[in-house]
Formats: sequence, structure tokens, C-alpha cells
Amino acid sequence: MKMKRKMVLAGAGMGLALAAGTASAQGLHVIQKGPAYFSAGLGIFNGVGIHPVTGPNPRIPELNVEYQSASKLFGIGALWGLVANTDGGFMGYTGFYSDIAWRHWVLTPVLGFGGYDAGDGKDLGSTFEFRLELGLAYQFADRSRLGFKIAHISNARIVSQDPGENEALITYSFPLSFGDGA
Repeated sequence: MKMKRKMVLAGAGMGLALAAGTASAQGLHVIQKGPAYFSAGLGIFNGVGIHPVTGPNPRIPELNVEYQSASKLFGIGALWGLVANTDGGFMGYTGFYSDIAWRHWVLTPVLGFGGYDAGDGKDLGSTFEFRLELGLAYQFADRSRLGFKIAHISNARIVSQDPGENEALITYSFPLSFGDGA
């Protein structure tokens, strides 16, 4: 049984390596240089997969704006953002991002942290919160991007109450002329 498991794991590892090599040969790469971006997104706060610990758990509209810097170190750049919902809740955050491109598609993972105020909405347990995002966008010839993003806000259990919150957003990003770096 152990030998069979090792063979399956080895086969899966070789398959992933082959897929990565094929993707690399097809142009998958981390974008090292490029313009700064301003991004705006409309979506649903608390919209995906979260169930209430206690009390109401409404799905409500939200707006998200982000500035992604042009300066990157090893393909990782800084960003600043704000997310606000229609119950008066908002979070200002900063963090890091990377752009991974394949043809006209750009995958953007984000790790951030910041301050959250619930307003009249969902209590996430603390003011200090972490933010994780994963966006996929189509990049047009003028370098603007139209995409979809999922995000998660949580305090990572630094306090006992950590209900978390998930978002789904449609995004549009456009390059800013300053800090082009290209």
C-alpha cells in the first residue's frame, strides 16, 4: 500500500512538473516590470461560503478600490486599497501582490492587512484583519484589465471571534502613466 501511494505521489509530482514546464514554454511568467495600476471592483460582501456564527449574515453590495505600485522586487509589488459595503463597513489595507501572466490572462494573488470597521454590518471580531485575494483578468492591448476577484477577510484567530467574510467582485483596472517601469 505504501509503495502504491509513493508511486501515485511521484506520478502527480511529475505531472505537475510537466504541466509547469509546458505552461512556461507557452509563456507563463511573473511580470517583473510594468505600469502602476488603479483598480475598481463591484461585488458582494459576505457573498460566498460563510455561515453566521450568531446573528444575521447578510450578503450586501460592496465597492473595492486598489492602487498597485509599479515598483517590484522579484516580481512582488506593494498595494493599498479600500473596501466598503452598503452597511457602512469598510477596511483600509496595504499589502503585497504579484502578477502572473499567460498570453492575455493575468492571475494576481494578494496578501494584505489593515483596519476594519463594521459600521452597522458584520462584526469580524477585531479591528486588525488580514485580506487575501485572488484575481483573474483579461489584459487588453492598451494594458487595461477586466476580471473577476475573490477575497477573504479574517483576523486569523488572533482573537476568539473570527467569523471571516468572503467576497466576489467584477474588476476593471487601468494602467497609470507614471511609474511605467517598462
